[in-house]
Amino acid sequence: MLAAIVQAAPDPSDGKQHPFAAGNNQFTIDGQPIEIIAGEIHPSRIPYQFWEDRIRKARAMGLNAVGISIFWNQIEPAEGQFNFDDNNDVRRFVKLCRDNGLWVVLRPGPYVCAETEFGGYPAWLLKHHQIKLRSGDPQFMSYCRDYLNALHDQIGDLQVTHGGPILLIQMENEYGKIDKYLADLKQAFIDAGFDAQLFTCDHSGPVWNKLSGLPGILRATNGLPNSQKLDLAKKVAGGYPVYGSEVYTSWYSVWGDGVGGPKGKAKPVPLQITDTQWLLDRHLSFCYYLFDGGTNFGFSNGANGSQPVQTTYDYDAPIDELGRVTPKFTALRELFIQELHIHPPPIPPDPRVIEIPPFKVANCRPLLDCLTKPTLTSDDVVTMEDLDQSYGLILYRKTFPAGIKGKLDLKKALDYSIVMIDGQVVGQAFEPFGASSFEMNLDHPGSCTLDVLVYNLGRNSVGINPSISRKGLNENPTLDGRELKGWQIFSLPMDDPRKVLTLQTAAADPPPLAPAIYSGSFTLANVGEIYLDMRNWNFGVVWVNGHNLGRYWNVGADRSLYLPSVWQNKGDNQIIILELAGPPKSTQIQGVANLIQEPAQPFRPYPPR
Repeated sequence: MLAAIVQAAPDPSDGKQHPFAAGNNQFTIDGQPIEIIAGEIHPSRIPYQFWEDRIRKARAMGLNAVGISIFWNQIEPAEGQFNFDDNNDVRRFVKLCRDNGLWVVLRPGPYVCAETEFGGYPAWLLKHHQIKLRSGDPQFMSYCRDYLNALHDQIGDLQVTHGGPILLIQMENEYGKIDKYLADLKQAFIDAGFDAQLFTCDHSGPVWNKLSGLPGILRATNGLPNSQKLDLAKKVAGGYPVYGSEVYTSWYSVWGDGVGGPKGKAKPVPLQITDTQWLLDRHLSFCYYLFDGGTNFGFSNGANGSQPVQTTYDYDAPIDELGRVTPKFTALRELFIQELHIHPPPIPPDPRVIEIPPFKVANCRPLLDCLTKPTLTSDDVVTMEDLDQSYGLILYRKTFPAGIKGKLDLKKALDYSIVMIDGQVVGQAFEPFGASSFEMNLDHPGSCTLDVLVYNLGRNSVGINPSISRKGLNENPTLDGRELKGWQIFSLPMDDPRKVLTLQTAAADPPPLAPAIYSGSFTLANVGEIYLDMRNWNFGVVWVNGHNLGRYWNVGADRSLYLPSVWQNKGDNQIIILELAGPPKSTQIQGVANLIQEPAQPFRPYPPR
């Protein structure tokens, strides 16, 4: 019976209209029952040049749909400025799914979580200090409507109701209740023109059973297979079919996570097969989270509270971070062929993977020597968001002609803060180091300059808490209880450090522990997928040919950075490294074929006791 149901699914690339419905406890297409068997892919976490390869591999594994999380902060990086080019070209991604015979489950948020920066919300929302996020606040809902209208303009005609491949559209994510905000959001989707089946998703649980429903909205559940969750999902379905919107292939990891890194919470292949068999036996529709995890390139990672999510988002998925088929992929494909009697297309070949011989990054200058003029001179400190800055670092400078002595209290510094006097590091403040790290005794008798460098490690993405989301100094620091005023403020978004820093080629020895900029080059005879081995380095960011590869940190477990072939040059390649924790053991880097992990080191109190 199951094989017949799955094979009844039409190919969305045939150019025909296929009516879709969700009722009587089942999904139907063309009036025939269908199970949705999907895998989630995040377009912004995979270079757009590789999208079709990943989509073709999803079809080759035996899936009939792809789940897509769309990140609002990538689509509208500045207020009112929408970008649907390159990695934001959602229309192209959906059409590629259609053209390769896959249906689409769209998850546009506006809040998505997905361990992405600020749960997908754009940081510029926070420059409006009175705004109430994730609520029916009129100002917030107005911005949500603008985003949904712009998104609909791109893909509204690709809904199944208009002959396209988009079957389902998710509102919000794991909100955990039904209230006026969710009703307002439903109306915003409808007003924008989204008329395919809307749904919400939650982890379910005891509270779920007490909620009144939202008319016309399917309620999906995360965390299947789980018999208790399934029973509860059936009780609250209200005639809709059960949809397992997130069937996990692993779990995310944060820096300093003692569990053991991006594959430390992996779901072994036998367990993934057992879980999938459980779902197939019950004729359930579901989506793997994730089919291909990708990478938190640049500063795009989110955080769980104050602990930032690691750069790799490999997620032990069926397709690895470099785009290679894994044993999990092969086992699931074999299961689908056996159980569903389908004949998926051949598996596309794996990408070419190369290695790079060791090379050294020779040039080095202290970061403070690379600064240009301040962005703002102000009596009081302001946050990144007040300067229309979303990511990167921000530096606060104050001079003390007669010296400085007393207890400096950074108060509400968010987030990783490095305190320097005349370029020498005198303290580091970070919530996982403990509250005492935000206070430090200073004693410098002569004229000096105090610099406080604050590094945004990623806004909270697991739930939304604006009180810990504005980055930089949220209040004036105090010295022995007296408020410090009169600051020069340097905005350092660092999307490309060459835009905000004066980079010099002459080599110099950086002061111990002080942030520094390293630069150099390496040569490639051929391009290919590769990881840069960052085990010699401490804590910072890497750019290659102007592309931000993401963060590295010696607290583990992730100790390498993915460098996609499409960002490489055959011949000369330029590399820039921001090192925030002092000189590396060696400036040597090499390119390797596989993700490097070391045992994670949980954060300890600072300063060391």
